[in-house]
Amino acid sequence: MFILLDKPFFNYEPSGMKKFILFLILPLLLINNAKSQINGNFIHNGINRSWIVYLPTDFNIDESLPLVLALHGLTQNGQIMMQFSGFNAVADTGNFVVVYPYGVGNAWNVGFNGGSTADDVGFLSALIDSLHQQYNVDLNRVYSTGFSNGGFMSYRLACELGEKVAAIAPVAGTMTEQSYNSCSPEHPMPVLHIHGTNDIVVNYNGGFGNKSVDQMLALWNTFNDCPETPVIENLPDLVAEGSTVQRYTWAPCSLASEVVLLKIINGGHTWPGSDGVTGIGITNRDIIASSEIWNFVKRFSLPNTTAVNELSVNTLNIYPNPTKGKLILIESNDLTSGSEIQIIGIDGRIVLIQRITSNENRIALNVSGLESGLYLIKISGSSGNSSAKLILQ
Repeated sequence: MFILLDKPFFNYEPSGMKKFILFLILPLLLINNAKSQINGNFIHNGINRSWIVYLPTDFNIDESLPLVLALHGLTQNGQIMMQFSGFNAVADTGNFVVVYPYGVGNAWNVGFNGGSTADDVGFLSALIDSLHQQYNVDLNRVYSTGFSNGGFMSYRLACELGEKVAAIAPVAGTMTEQSYNSCSPEHPMPVLHIHGTNDIVVNYNGGFGNKSVDQMLALWNTFNDCPETPVIENLPDLVAEGSTVQRYTWAPCSLASEVVLLKIINGGHTWPGSDGVTGIGITNRDIIASSEIWNFVKRFSLPNTTAVNELSVNTLNIYPNPTKGKLILIESNDLTSGSEIQIIGIDGRIVLIQRITSNENRIALNVSGLESGLYLIKISGSSGNSSAKLILQ
């Protein structure tokens, strides 16, 4: 918090030793606060973009710390996000840097009609690079979270900026049809999603051009090759505010990624654990969202997932892709006798299976019976496993 010096601290003029003590203390207070919380800005695509960055108490420029992007909701801003999320206190204990960017017009460009049209993916990518240069943040441990519109934006980053984002944890924000249909993550993306079942702004069951929580998590479970059935845990009802929490965990997934849902039964469009008013409806007090988010994302790092994903992409090629035709050509070193090709829909169902009886490395597959949409093609066999996304138009 910045200290404004336009008014005296006391109702009398200090003198002698008191004046000398104030002379010593005030610069120290200013230096400490300036070090912790810093306003920044630069011009991106002709627009002045701004943010607030918070450095933890034990910040040391020689130590490369993780970075959390905390994205505000629609009509909100970075300052409001900082106040109700409580991330500064978590950053002090977890020793990470947190940044609160400002969307243009208090909004993020996620595909809403009438919403922001700014290049927010480009801005946030440039912001990550800038904070790395200024504060030596660890580019392998960059995470994104956000509330409502900021949650939608976190999913867009997972789809389009996976080379820089290691994990995401959106709250009360899902995916638009546009983002859902065009999503192409760079690597298996660890996802923690927090959502209230009585959210009347971003409905848990979808609508108004937004995907439901179940639809969206099925997509990420497909991308991450997670188990079909989650482990479900009822968390303790510590505070009787009218809501409870269920934890759904899909794990283990590809490259040690996970998909986790904190389902707030009767919860509203709010940030769990916040002391302030963040939205509409019941605010759950059994969990603290910012702590849950940090405890989840801190376990993941970018290099391992990136390296393995690049190897996987190189071993499976599909032509043409996207396609409107009936036949696709699949090339892979994993197409050996005894291997199996599976085509999986975004709901996790296997819609086509083709068994391989000879070492061919190339096979034509008839997909005329499949509807338009996004699919995952997997090849599994004794020689290895590979996967790639297929888009049928």
